Amino acid sequence: MINRLLAIKSIMSDSKSGDILTKRFKILSAFAIVFFVVILHPMVLHAQDYFKMGVQEQQKANLEKAIEYYGLTLKQDSNFLGAYVKRGLCYQDLSEFDLALKDFKKANELKPGDPDIEMSTGTTYFHLKDYKNALLCLTEALKKMPDNANGQFDLGLTKNELRDYQGAIEAYDKAIDLEPNKSQFYYCRALSKDKMRDYKGAEDDCSMSIKLKPDYEKAFYLRAKEENESKQFDKALSDLDIVIKMNPKNSKYYAEKGSIEYHMGLLMASINDCNAAININSLNGEPFFNKALSERDSGLLDSAKSDLGKANKLYKTSSPFVFMELAKVNIYSGNYSEAVKAAESAVKLNSKLTYAEYEMAYAKQFLGNDTGATKILNHILKTDSSFTLAYLLLGRINYLAGDTSSARIFFTKGTLAKEDPIGIATCYAFLGNESLAVTVTKRMIGIADSLGLRIKSRDDLADLAYIYGVTKNAGKFFEYINQALEAGYPNKAWIENSKELDYIRSEPFYKQLADKYHFKK
Repeated sequence: MINRLLAIKSIMSDSKSGDILTKRFKILSAFAIVFFVVILHPMVLHAQDYFKMGVQEQQKANLEKAIEYYGLTLKQDSNFLGAYVKRGLCYQDLSEFDLALKDFKKANELKPGDPDIEMSTGTTYFHLKDYKNALLCLTEALKKMPDNANGQFDLGLTKNELRDYQGAIEAYDKAIDLEPNKSQFYYCRALSKDKMRDYKGAEDDCSMSIKLKPDYEKAFYLRAKEENESKQFDKALSDLDIVIKMNPKNSKYYAEKGSIEYHMGLLMASINDCNAAININSLNGEPFFNKALSERDSGLLDSAKSDLGKANKLYKTSSPFVFMELAKVNIYSGNYSEAVKAAESAVKLNSKLTYAEYEMAYAKQFLGNDTGATKILNHILKTDSSFTLAYLLLGRINYLAGDTSSARIFFTKGTLAKEDPIGIATCYAFLGNESLAVTVTKRMIGIADSLGLRIKSRDDLADLAYIYGVTKNAGKFFEYINQALEAGYPNKAWIENSKELDYIRSEPFYKQLADKYHFKK
């Protein structure tokens, strides 16, 4: 190449116009040099140049490209603090929290005690579910910058996960004082208030959250749950209708609606909504369980058994509550042997389920196994001396065995236990105090009616009938049991089998009831 240039230069020098050509050659040579240096050789970039390019890409949300440039920055300068911090934030946004933590730890080494870095580290620990380290980092950061609303919010989230619900609420309070227009702050405070059973406070926070963000689906759903807890069933159903319109493919909304409708006694509506949930997701046990409750109280006992079996298969682990409900269904149908088996399964899964133990004792007593029933009831009272129903059943066992003295002792203890108002009323009935027993029971019916608890009211009517049956007031027994049965009361087995009601079954009106409601002969 050099020899060629020299040859051209020699030819040009011999030409008459050599001077002009020489000047042109010099200009062309200059361009050639620029071409070789600028075009063919890459421009040398420094760490700061790569860092600026990374920031530009991060601002455009091109996070992968930004991470690449921050990596080039750190190849040039392994102690470039900003590159570690910025790359850590990119990793956070990409949910690559292990990589984010690694960068923030390096940043902490380069600048120990920096509150912004500590804050980012704490947030990363939170997402990694390392809540103890998250708490340490966030607490230290907020000592230096207490007016950071997002930091206070993250602290609230962390304390909530650590089950320090009061501490979480206090952190959310500070976040809301600093930034009162963030709907998420109110929603998360509502979650912690719910854990503290401050249902009214949680409901109010959900309402504020919805005011700030009218399409906040989660806030509507949570408010419905709070309204349900405070027995505002109509409001709860209204909010669930709103979230179902927002997201008609969410099975849990229909299941929750079905559960509330069950408590309101809207049994067919409950069954329909549970079926809607199942049609969306047939792999969730909850709607099958809720549906079974409505089926049981509608008298569809075979369907209830079937759905409880499906629910149990779909739960991650066998549920003691499914077996407890299965025991109740079998008691309603008078299948006491199967009731004992189901109750035993419930107790094996959860030895603290006192009511399942009671179901077992109740079924054994109807099977004629008074000794087995008594043993279970005594065990219940050792662990829970306030369980009224245990005293009631012990009294009843002794009453039917003719030991009226022992029976009175148990019934008297039952009236003092103060755990179950209807149980207490029934103990009074066995003690001969019909007036007090009726007063207590009618008061409970009134409460159920005022809250719209139709099933509870219906069940209490049946209990009132039983009280009159115990006190040998056959006329009142038939009056109230007929009301309960007309309302759909499904538990006919005790009417058919209770020995203390043998005299009732010889009454002419009993045959009319038996024919009308298909009692077993």
